[in-house]
Amino acid sequence: MDDDLQIDSDEELFRNPVYYEPAGRNLDLDRLDLGVPHGQDLLNVLLRMRGRVPVEERGLICPDCRDMRGRHVPMYLVQRDGVWLASHYRKPGEKPISHESDEHLARKERVAKDSEDHGFRADIESQTADGHARLDVRIDGANGIVLGYEPQLSVQTARGMRAREGFRRRSGIQSVWDFADPDHTGIGTVPYVRTPNLPASVIRVQRNPIAVQDGNFVLEEGQCNQNGAHTRCPEKPFDPENPTDAGYCGGWHRVLVPAHQSSTFTGEGGLTLTQFIVEAAAGERIPFQRGGHHGWLPAQQWQQYLEANGPASDNKEIRPSVRPGDRRDRCTEDRPASEVRAEPKQRRGSRAIVLDSRPREAEPAEVPVDASGQAIPLCRFGCGQPASLPGPEGLPEHFSCRRKYEA
Repeated sequence: MDDDLQIDSDEELFRNPVYYEPAGRNLDLDRLDLGVPHGQDLLNVLLRMRGRVPVEERGLICPDCRDMRGRHVPMYLVQRDGVWLASHYRKPGEKPISHESDEHLARKERVAKDSEDHGFRADIESQTADGHARLDVRIDGANGIVLGYEPQLSVQTARGMRAREGFRRRSGIQSVWDFADPDHTGIGTVPYVRTPNLPASVIRVQRNPIAVQDGNFVLEEGQCNQNGAHTRCPEKPFDPENPTDAGYCGGWHRVLVPAHQSSTFTGEGGLTLTQFIVEAAAGERIPFQRGGHHGWLPAQQWQQYLEANGPASDNKEIRPSVRPGDRRDRCTEDRPASEVRAEPKQRRGSRAIVLDSRPREAEPAEVPVDASGQAIPLCRFGCGQPASLPGPEGLPEHFSCRRKYEA
């Protein structure tokens, strides 16, 4: 009887809230007793229903679909890595439950249309070859490049973002995650761009440029001083109490810095999302990972990066496993987590990535000389100062130093 279920893939599984109609309350799948009286017995009853009772008659439904969209969507229980999860019921061939916001849909439609206009085939809602990931927009670029454009407007965990990126990377996809929230945990965690939070009506008008505000890096190197290549010392933490402090250290740095924070940024003629996607599809922008932080570099900058530092050595493969921390209590992609379920926000923002640094070289001390240009030796008594007159022993000394020594 369970043969008519379309089982969710690991990527599509979330720790969804689930409502048990006979008890009139949500079940807590993290607890053995499900958070209700006689919950262990109830779990056994629900498990015995598998293969015997149709999913629609087991009493489990999605409370969010009911409350937010007025839909009665049955759910069923599955287990992954010893963790019980509730999944939305759908028949074979049906798409997963998705209630994307209009802004989310507009971003997908805009990028797909712009890509097609520039000669790159684009498909919305495309499955990867291994079936482990579903791309919001698949773009077939030049020389075998396959881009996956993923607008992400909802709250997610960093671990969850890394897992989702892992599914795509193993399928040979170069992901472009698009965030509107400057504090999103995915910034830097995955290859990303950040764009303004615009209404769908604005996004859909192709002549409206969508600015890329972050995610595009450039390579800079030079002295860390007021006249050098850096706008501030990349190794000195930002001081919110003194925001105008440039904090130059006088040393030398080679860094990857967000383009909008670079010394050459003028604020005019900035990069647009359409330009970025087209150039990434053409191989003119390359994703990088350095020190666990992701971003994009123009192809020329990428070559300079490789010549100076070699390929990144910390691109570790992510194991395709489902862990409790990979999922959040939500049933849709774009529904924000509630105050109860949301994790505390950690501000990430943009940051320079230091590739190489050298401290300021000590300047050689000036040696005092006499009228003939000869170096004046230091006092024999160790005061550290030059002494031009010899003492009784013929060694350089100060009269005051000799008196202290004899005393």
